[in-house]
Amino acid sequence: MPSSVVRIGLLGCGVVGQGFLRLLRERERLIRDSVGATLRVTRVAVRDPAKHRECDLTGIRVATDPLAVANAEDVDLLIELIGGESMLEPVRAALQRGISVVTANKHLLAVHGGELERLAADSKSTIRSEASAGGGIPVLQALEHGLRTEHFQFLVAILNGTTNYILSTMERDGRDFAEALQAAQSLGFAESDPTLDLSGADTAQKLAILVRRAFRMDVAYGSIPTEGIIGMELEDLRQADRFGYTVKLLGIALLNSEGLDLRVHPAFIPKRYLLAAVRDEFNGIYLRGEATGSMLFYGKGAGALPTAQAVLGDVIVAAREFVAGVRFLGAAEKHEPERRLPLDAVRTKYYLRLIVEDRPGVLAQVAACLGGTNVSVAQMFQAEGIRGEASITILTHEARDRDVREAVKGIAKLPAVRKTPRTVRIFDI
Repeated sequence: MPSSVVRIGLLGCGVVGQGFLRLLRERERLIRDSVGATLRVTRVAVRDPAKHRECDLTGIRVATDPLAVANAEDVDLLIELIGGESMLEPVRAALQRGISVVTANKHLLAVHGGELERLAADSKSTIRSEASAGGGIPVLQALEHGLRTEHFQFLVAILNGTTNYILSTMERDGRDFAEALQAAQSLGFAESDPTLDLSGADTAQKLAILVRRAFRMDVAYGSIPTEGIIGMELEDLRQADRFGYTVKLLGIALLNSEGLDLRVHPAFIPKRYLLAAVRDEFNGIYLRGEATGSMLFYGKGAGALPTAQAVLGDVIVAAREFVAGVRFLGAAEKHEPERRLPLDAVRTKYYLRLIVEDRPGVLAQVAACLGGTNVSVAQMFQAEGIRGEASITILTHEARDRDVREAVKGIAKLPAVRKTPRTVRIFDI
């Protein structure tokens, strides 16, 4: 006989956990009609049970041990919202017992996703993680179901709301990097320690999760060449605008005959691109498939309720499976071995900005450095010199990434160059 109640263990009751409990309460009837049973949170694990929370935990056993919740007999489904490596053991424990897991833990999926999927398949449970990449955007469910058999060649995404808000604020309001970061923190779009976001590591983790789904390839996120937006200057965004571009932090996955080109870095992208219109805390995921062609997933990439809604969507599917006694997803796929195109071999265009002595012969020296590594100039702009210094902006033709970086090293050593050259790749495919 189908169960009339699905008992939930919840790990973490921060802003997303509280958002989930709020949605569970406000949409109780709709959820019950969708699942065919009542969802009831029976246990919660938190770091500090005495902390005040904007939710009612009456009737719920509150403790501090996540592993105890994962092993509890009155838990049919585990939701993990604490995050980080420390949650590996509780998630493993639940899956080993045949308890399905819903998680927003991008680190866990980026590092241990393959192992956890195999463990779930062996125990006839599932692990779902919509909220781990793209916040409230239902891209993983689309890739797992409707697009499961599609062959993708192209995935380019804005996956971090913090950096996108900072870049949008710099461009729109003319603020410098520090001011835009402070604005993001004041609105709750950036952590007090935003290193994971600003360094690009957050985007790399999410890219690894998406690549596993879209390209069926296992990728260690630490192996993805990653650059963040630290050091981005307002003048770079002004120059991007001058040439018809905007600046975004991109997660890029391109599949061709040479292998999978994976990278995370800020890039100039043409204003005509759909992704150029993705601003502030929003995320955008652009995919191109063999049968489907181009598509764009767009929505809020962070925030309590968008993320909680993604968690709830996964919970509803997992609860339906529990009630029906089936698993809608088959055994873990055999992911193709990783075939990678090294960053050195990637061909791309570049933006260079130089501060040099304003005197004859400097341009010729710069051109010699570029020509010496087979990098040619597509466009150039020189601002009027001030106090003996000139600002030179160069856009290159497509060249090997390694060759451009070698040229920039040579330029930086020129006596006439006053500051380390600013470089940003141009993504225009």
